[in-house]
Amino acid sequence: MRLGTASRSRDPAAPLERPQPSDVHIWELDLRRPPAHALDLLDAAEQERARRFVFAIDQTRYIAAHGWMRQILGRYLGRAPQDLQFTFGLHGKPALSGRRNDASLCFNLSHSLDKALLAVSNGLPVGVDIEAIRPDLPDSVLAAGVLTPGELDELAQLPPKQQTDVFFACWARKEACMKALGLGLALEPRSLHVGMIPARQRVLSDHAPDYIDLSPLPSPSGHAAALAVLGGFGKMLYRQASLPGRSD
Repeated sequence: MRLGTASRSRDPAAPLERPQPSDVHIWELDLRRPPAHALDLLDAAEQERARRFVFAIDQTRYIAAHGWMRQILGRYLGRAPQDLQFTFGLHGKPALSGRRNDASLCFNLSHSLDKALLAVSNGLPVGVDIEAIRPDLPDSVLAAGVLTPGELDELAQLPPKQQTDVFFACWARKEACMKALGLGLALEPRSLHVGMIPARQRVLSDHAPDYIDLSPLPSPSGHAAALAVLGGFGKMLYRQASLPGRSD
């Protein structure tokens, strides 16, 4: 994976150039700092889902994640964020719809606690996942439900103090693959063997028409993240969205 230089977006309205056909852009989003008027950027269905959250912090994070997603996608398309339309696959994976040119911009969103990642490509099926690392996991039941027998053996051979971080990195890689395929948890995690070594690799699945190009991603402290692209990718450019006027 060729990793591009990280950059920050200063102007939330500035147009963005689409990724090159073989490349992927990754956006790191801070859900504690939503874009201006984030709720107004969402459509009626998103606003209704936001209202159904029991806890205010979950509502805030959802609004921020979807507000940032709409704002960034709108900049690639030269469209107002609130005008974007989405369709959903059989297992819930969203895609742009409406105008003919919109659907060729592929994307995937993942969020965990106060951090989110948005992957954007120009026609490549992508999946991204970020997981906040919980020190109390994995327990034996969770590990057995997620890992292949070979992965369980690899995990057991590690020092106990390393097992949590390694497990979550593995889980993020599996989730990214399942999302790239548009299957989510409809695909049994144990059917994918990605191993415990966080290295770029090709993953094969009976559910995939081509190989899955799987790579770990840079991630905020306390998180694990991964990118999966069906059929492979070239350069990955990592960006951080920020509010106008901020210098950090």
